[in-house]
Amino acid sequence: MTRIVAITGGSGAGKTAIAQALARRLARGAVVIAEDDYYRCATTIRDFDAAAYNFDAPEAKDHALLRAHLALARSGGPFDKPIYDLVTHTRTPRAERIARADTVIVEGIHLLTTPELRALFDLGVFVEADEALRLGRRMIRDVEERGRTPRSVMTQFFATVRPMHETHVAPQRAFADVVIVSHATDGADAANEAAAHIVERMSAKP
Repeated sequence: MTRIVAITGGSGAGKTAIAQALARRLARGAVVIAEDDYYRCATTIRDFDAAAYNFDAPEAKDHALLRAHLALARSGGPFDKPIYDLVTHTRTPRAERIARADTVIVEGIHLLTTPELRALFDLGVFVEADEALRLGRRMIRDVEERGRTPRSVMTQFFATVRPMHETHVAPQRAFADVVIVSHATDGADAANEAAAHIVERMSAKP
Protein backbone atom coordinates (compact mmCIF):
# COMPACT_ATOMS: atom_id res chain seq x y z
CA MET A 1 0.00 0.00 0.00
CA THR A 2 1.23 3.48 -0.82
CA ARG A 3 2.56 5.55 2.10
CA ILE A 4 1.57 9.22 2.19
CA VAL A 5 3.68 11.78 4.04
CA ALA A 6 2.70 15.39 4.80
CA ILE A 7 5.39 18.05 5.10
CA THR A 8 3.77 21.22 6.34
CA GLY A 9 4.75 24.50 8.01
CA GLY A 10 4.85 28.18 7.23
CA SER A 11 5.51 29.74 3.86
CA GLY A 12 9.29 29.95 3.46
CA ALA A 13 10.02 27.44 6.23
CA GLY A 14 11.95 25.09 3.94
CA LYS A 15 9.30 22.44 3.21
CA THR A 16 10.15 21.99 -0.46
CA ALA A 17 13.86 21.39 0.14
CA ILE A 18 13.10 18.76 2.77
CA ALA A 19 10.44 17.08 0.60
CA GLN A 20 12.86 16.85 -2.30
CA ALA A 21 15.64 15.52 -0.06
CA LEU A 22 13.25 12.89 1.30
CA ALA A 23 12.30 11.81 -2.22
CA ARG A 24 15.97 11.47 -3.15
CA ARG A 25 16.65 9.37 -0.06
CA LEU A 26 13.71 7.09 -0.81
CA ALA A 27 14.88 6.95 -4.45
CA ARG A 28 12.68 5.23 -7.00
CA GLY A 29 9.07 4.88 -6.01
CA ALA A 30 8.75 8.29 -4.31
CA VAL A 31 6.96 11.29 -5.78
CA VAL A 32 6.52 14.85 -4.47
CA ILE A 33 3.38 16.86 -5.07
CA ALA A 34 2.74 20.46 -4.00
CA GLU A 35 -0.42 21.56 -2.24
CA ASP A 36 -0.01 24.84 -4.16
CA ASP A 37 -1.16 23.05 -7.31
CA TYR A 38 -4.54 22.65 -5.64
CA TYR A 39 -5.20 26.38 -5.36
CA ARG A 40 -8.64 27.22 -6.68
CA CYS A 41 -8.40 28.61 -10.21
CA ALA A 42 -8.97 32.36 -10.39
CA THR A 43 -11.45 31.82 -13.23
CA THR A 44 -13.78 30.06 -10.77
CA ILE A 45 -13.67 32.87 -8.17
CA ARG A 46 -16.17 35.68 -8.58
CA ASP A 47 -14.65 39.17 -8.83
CA PHE A 48 -11.17 37.75 -8.29
CA ASP A 49 -8.57 40.36 -7.33
CA ALA A 50 -5.10 38.97 -6.76
CA ALA A 51 -4.09 41.97 -4.65
CA ALA A 52 -6.97 41.45 -2.22
CA TYR A 53 -7.49 37.67 -2.32
CA ASN A 54 -6.49 35.69 0.76
CA PHE A 55 -4.23 32.95 -0.63
CA ASP A 56 -3.22 31.91 2.90
CA ALA A 57 -6.60 30.67 4.11
CA PRO A 58 -7.27 26.93 3.82
CA GLU A 59 -10.37 27.73 1.78
CA ALA A 60 -8.12 29.00 -1.02
CA LYS A 61 -7.23 25.36 -1.75
CA ASP A 62 -9.40 22.68 -3.32
CA HIS A 63 -8.89 20.20 -0.52
CA ALA A 64 -11.79 18.03 -1.70
CA LEU A 65 -9.88 17.32 -4.91
CA LEU A 66 -6.64 16.75 -2.99
CA ARG A 67 -8.37 14.27 -0.67
CA ALA A 68 -9.83 12.42 -3.66
CA HIS A 69 -6.42 12.20 -5.30
CA LEU A 70 -4.71 10.98 -2.14
CA ALA A 71 -7.40 8.32 -1.72
CA LEU A 72 -6.60 7.14 -5.24
CA ALA A 73 -2.89 7.16 -4.43
CA ARG A 74 -3.49 5.14 -1.28
CA SER A 75 -5.16 2.39 -3.30
CA GLY A 76 -2.34 2.37 -5.85
CA GLY A 77 -4.30 4.15 -8.55
CA PRO A 78 -3.03 6.96 -10.80
CA PHE A 79 -4.47 10.47 -10.82
CA ASP A 80 -4.13 13.67 -12.84
CA LYS A 81 -2.70 16.38 -10.61
CA PRO A 82 -3.55 19.94 -11.63
CA ILE A 83 -0.75 22.35 -12.45
CA TYR A 84 -1.27 25.83 -11.02
CA ASP A 85 0.39 28.90 -12.47
CA LEU A 86 1.41 31.05 -9.50
CA VAL A 87 1.88 34.10 -11.71
CA THR A 88 -1.54 34.08 -13.44
CA HIS A 89 -3.32 32.34 -10.50
CA THR A 90 -4.94 29.85 -12.87
CA ARG A 91 -4.69 26.15 -13.57
CA THR A 92 -2.91 25.33 -16.78
CA PRO A 93 -4.79 23.37 -19.47
CA ARG A 94 -2.62 20.32 -18.93
CA ALA A 95 -2.34 18.14 -15.83
CA GLU A 96 0.47 15.95 -14.53
CA ARG A 97 -0.18 12.23 -14.51
CA ILE A 98 0.91 10.74 -11.19
CA ALA A 99 1.32 7.00 -11.57
CA ARG A 100 1.50 4.48 -8.77
CA ALA A 101 4.17 5.34 -6.19
CA ASP A 102 5.46 3.58 -3.09
CA THR A 103 5.52 6.91 -1.25
CA VAL A 104 3.66 10.14 -2.02
CA ILE A 105 5.18 13.19 -0.32
CA VAL A 106 2.87 16.20 -0.13
CA GLU A 107 4.29 19.59 0.82
CA GLY A 108 2.18 22.64 1.64
CA ILE A 109 1.04 25.00 4.36
CA HIS A 110 -2.42 23.58 5.18
CA LEU A 111 -2.03 19.81 5.12
CA LEU A 112 -2.89 19.05 8.76
CA THR A 113 -5.56 21.71 9.24
CA THR A 114 -8.59 19.39 9.12
CA PRO A 115 -9.28 15.91 10.52
CA GLU A 116 -10.42 14.72 7.07
CA LEU A 117 -7.09 15.60 5.49
CA ARG A 118 -4.94 14.53 8.46
CA ALA A 119 -6.49 11.06 8.32
CA LEU A 120 -4.97 10.43 4.89
CA PHE A 121 -1.35 10.81 6.00
CA ASP A 122 0.77 8.04 7.48
CA LEU A 123 3.24 10.59 8.85
CA GLY A 124 2.94 14.32 9.46
CA VAL A 125 6.02 16.55 9.50
CA PHE A 126 5.96 20.17 10.66
CA VAL A 127 8.81 22.46 9.62
CA GLU A 128 9.25 25.38 12.00
CA ALA A 129 11.17 28.57 11.22
CA ASP A 130 11.37 32.07 12.69
CA GLU A 131 9.12 34.66 11.08
CA ALA A 132 12.05 36.81 9.93
CA LEU A 133 13.57 33.85 8.12
CA ARG A 134 10.28 32.90 6.48
CA LEU A 135 9.68 36.47 5.34
CA GLY A 136 13.21 36.78 3.93
CA ARG A 137 12.95 33.56 1.97
CA ARG A 138 9.49 34.50 0.72
CA MET A 139 10.73 37.92 -0.38
CA ILE A 140 13.55 36.42 -2.47
CA ARG A 141 11.30 33.77 -4.01
CA ASP A 142 8.37 36.02 -4.88
CA VAL A 143 10.48 38.81 -6.33
CA GLU A 144 12.84 36.58 -8.33
CA GLU A 145 10.47 33.82 -9.42
CA ARG A 146 7.00 35.38 -9.45
CA GLY A 147 7.64 38.92 -10.61
CA ARG A 148 6.36 40.52 -7.40
CA THR A 149 7.52 43.85 -5.98
CA PRO A 150 9.05 43.96 -2.48
CA ARG A 151 6.25 46.29 -1.37
CA SER A 152 3.53 43.87 -2.50
CA VAL A 153 5.27 40.98 -0.72
CA MET A 154 5.49 42.94 2.52
CA THR A 155 1.88 44.13 2.27
CA GLN A 156 0.57 40.62 1.72
CA PHE A 157 2.72 39.17 4.49
CA PHE A 158 1.38 41.43 7.19
CA ALA A 159 -2.20 41.52 5.84
CA THR A 160 -2.80 37.80 5.40
CA VAL A 161 0.30 35.59 5.68
CA ARG A 162 1.11 36.39 9.32
CA PRO A 163 -2.48 36.24 10.68
CA MET A 164 -3.27 33.07 8.71
CA HIS A 165 -0.03 31.50 9.94
CA GLU A 166 -1.02 32.18 13.53
CA THR A 167 -4.60 30.96 13.00
CA HIS A 168 -4.16 27.96 10.72
CA VAL A 169 -0.52 27.02 10.15
CA ALA A 170 1.19 27.15 13.54
CA PRO A 171 -1.51 25.04 15.30
CA GLN A 172 -0.67 22.12 12.97
CA ARG A 173 2.50 21.56 15.00
CA ALA A 174 0.40 19.77 17.60
CA PHE A 175 -0.72 17.18 15.05
CA ALA A 176 2.71 16.41 13.60
CA ASP A 177 4.63 13.22 14.26
CA VAL A 178 7.93 14.96 13.52
CA VAL A 179 8.94 18.59 14.11
CA ILE A 180 11.96 19.97 12.28
CA VAL A 181 13.41 23.39 13.10
CA SER A 182 14.80 25.27 10.10
CA HIS A 183 17.63 27.80 10.50
CA ALA A 184 18.96 30.59 8.29
CA THR A 185 22.26 28.75 7.85
CA ASP A 186 20.60 25.53 6.70
CA GLY A 187 21.61 24.14 3.32
CA ALA A 188 21.56 20.82 1.52
CA ASP A 189 23.18 18.98 4.44
CA ALA A 190 20.44 20.09 6.84
CA ALA A 191 17.70 19.03 4.41
CA ASN A 192 19.38 15.64 4.00
CA GLU A 193 19.65 15.21 7.77
CA ALA A 194 15.99 16.08 8.14
CA ALA A 195 15.11 13.55 5.44
CA ALA A 196 17.12 10.85 7.20
CA HIS A 197 15.27 11.56 10.45
CA ILE A 198 11.91 11.34 8.67
CA VAL A 199 12.85 7.98 7.13
CA GLU A 200 13.74 6.69 10.61
CA ARG A 201 10.33 7.75 11.90
CA MET A 202 8.59 6.21 8.89
CA SER A 203 10.32 2.91 9.65
CA ALA A 204 9.45 3.05 13.35
CA LYS A 205 5.82 4.01 12.94
CA PRO A 206 3.44 1.05 12.52
